[in-house]
Amino acid sequence: MTRAISPETVRDWATGRALDLWVVLGEPVDLTAAAKDGAVVRGGDPADPVAVFSAMRETNVLDVRRVGVVTRSPRGVATARCSGAAAVVAIEGTASAGDLLAAEPDVVVDEAAFAGLYATRYGTTRARRPQVLLNPGPALTSDAVKRAAAGVDLCHREPEYESLERDVREKLRRVADVGPSWGVAFISGSGTLATETALRAATRPGKRALIVVNGVYGERLHAMATRAGIDVVVHERDWTEAADPAVVDELMGAMPEIDVVAIVHHETTTGMLNPVSAIAGVARAHGVRVLVDAVSSFGAEELELEGSGIDFVCCSSNKCLQGLPGAAFVLVSPTGLERIETVPPSSVYLDLAGYLRGAETGSPPFTPPIPAVAALDAALDEVLVRGPEAHRRLYAERAAVLDEVLAGVGLEPIVPPERRSRTVRSVPLPPGVDYTVLHDRLKGEGFVIYAGQGALADSIFRVCCMGTLEPAILRDFGSRLAVALEREPAPA
Repeated sequence: MTRAISPETVRDWATGRALDLWVVLGEPVDLTAAAKDGAVVRGGDPADPVAVFSAMRETNVLDVRRVGVVTRSPRGVATARCSGAAAVVAIEGTASAGDLLAAEPDVVVDEAAFAGLYATRYGTTRARRPQVLLNPGPALTSDAVKRAAAGVDLCHREPEYESLERDVREKLRRVADVGPSWGVAFISGSGTLATETALRAATRPGKRALIVVNGVYGERLHAMATRAGIDVVVHERDWTEAADPAVVDELMGAMPEIDVVAIVHHETTTGMLNPVSAIAGVARAHGVRVLVDAVSSFGAEELELEGSGIDFVCCSSNKCLQGLPGAAFVLVSPTGLERIETVPPSSVYLDLAGYLRGAETGSPPFTPPIPAVAALDAALDEVLVRGPEAHRRLYAERAAVLDEVLAGVGLEPIVPPERRSRTVRSVPLPPGVDYTVLHDRLKGEGFVIYAGQGALADSIFRVCCMGTLEPAILRDFGSRLAVALEREPAPA
């Protein structure tokens, strides 16, 4: 279901291991840069459909994903593409630029520019080499997800796209375990856009929004509300303290004008979970709608929705569902749908009712993020084949390994165990350890960690286990972290 990433592969990524073989189909091309980088160079006939494979056999290169092809002819480009080579470079000169582009190489360059292209895109020192992403999204994705994004071009007002989006909405309902009465709206953008769109639609004119603030994303909710002209009541907590349902109950009892409570389920500022189910129970007793920012929790954390009192669930495609960035969506309960009908839209683009009408009619109001939706479709297939509960359990298992790894180097997350998420750990920077130095050391080993935010920016760093990560990779990270911190890992 996922791409198998071994510690050996990570070390290849960290060293920027270049392609093993470059095949020149047709007229010679200067590949000195590739040869100096350790690649073998072979020639071939552009008209020979097995030329690339013959060169692989001669050099004992067994994986076509370790092969690049350079050619001056459209026929050579076609031969390279049919072979599945990892890189297909067309050189300007012999054929017209139009003919070369029509053959669809990865890039067309002048021969003199090849060395620079090689250094930037393909060489050992290239910047865009693979890394193990231990940041809180975007996350590592499977090859199937990437292939889905690179599929056919679709018009968003044709039945083909309508069918795709309808299928994805149904799959999201299955993951969320809600019925067909729940609405699903897609929006082009990040999870923040979904949250802001839902917040504007959830609060009636002249009413107030109760915002829970115990991290950067709670602060962002507050900023969204105030900029939309919504009167705000704040339930503020320390960044390692969860929201208090009793205080929320008191505020609602004292202020009947509160119309909606907005809360972040997983505060990735620290890796802390808020008790959204308890908050929703309190709000339901007061007849108050509930908006949950589940951008970094949906798919990984337990979140009961049907009949819970939660009305708006704001999510993203690129975190625990393991899709690609670009598709935000909002799940809306039947009572949430009723609320939307009473709130005049305050924005042209951030009009949740408009997106929901588009979902019903098959006519999105704006161009949707079609490649990201197609990738999400493939990612949801992986979740559903595994099973939503098994998917969440996989995240719990990864988090346990991450805790073990951190304990092995003497690091204790700042959030108590009972409030920790299944994806993010915020840990204090040890005395004398500079985050930038630590980050760069680990990136040099193939792992990307994340800085703290806001008031914690200078005192913590974050490690996350979102995406297609296997426990062996997290354990390998632990060994690298021990070296980067210049500590001996604890015995297993």
